[in-house]
Amino acid sequence: LKVDFEKAYDSVSWSFVLYMLRRFGFQDKWIGWIGECLRTSSMSVLVNGSPTTEFSMQKGIRQGDPLAPFLFVLVAEGLTGLVREASNSDLFRGIKVGSKGELVNILQYADDTIFVGEASVENVRTLKVILRGFELASGLKVNFYKSCLGAIGVGRETLISFAEILHCKLSNIPFVYLGIPIGANPRRSKTWQPVVLSFKKKLSSWRASTLSQSPLHHILHLI
Repeated sequence: LKVDFEKAYDSVSWSFVLYMLRRFGFQDKWIGWIGECLRTSSMSVLVNGSPTTEFSMQKGIRQGDPLAPFLFVLVAEGLTGLVREASNSDLFRGIKVGSKGELVNILQYADDTIFVGEASVENVRTLKVILRGFELASGLKVNFYKSCLGAIGVGRETLISFAEILHCKLSNIPFVYLGIPIGANPRRSKTWQPVVLSFKKKLSSWRASTLSQSPLHHILHLI
């Protein structure tokens, strides 16, 4: 299940941000600073191209604020914790990958989140409970209409029944997550053609830039 959060940055609960800071062991002084930054923040909106008078915020973290991505990652870690507890209690079953059988049940990058697990109705219902509980605690609400459910080796009728429980739409397989095709055969060169094309476009734009050979060589080496 690939979930889409409604206005992710705008709906975060401040109390949940401070709670997660405490859970991660931040000192009270630092938590007080963060709380003051949140409470004294203000914003304005554009009306016909002109900004309104600034007004105080009651929730959310401002996009563009250097602290915002770090605070959001802490908030998202709360969801990871819920999935971990559900997995430890055998309420949600992920999948094991690799020769060492590493358990994978959730993948997160900023506000991009994918749940990975066995195709069972128990897993689907547990996910719905987890997401609802996380919404009540953090303020982050899942837009199920934009969220997508996909599976490999699962009948379409079964997949449709799962989607009806979550009230989400079905995802095509393969799909792209963070630029990487998921569900495609990794041994086929065709699978990686879009990725290679994307790299070529970026490299061509760098080639046309005014970078000297030394910085350009350093960037290519990092890739």
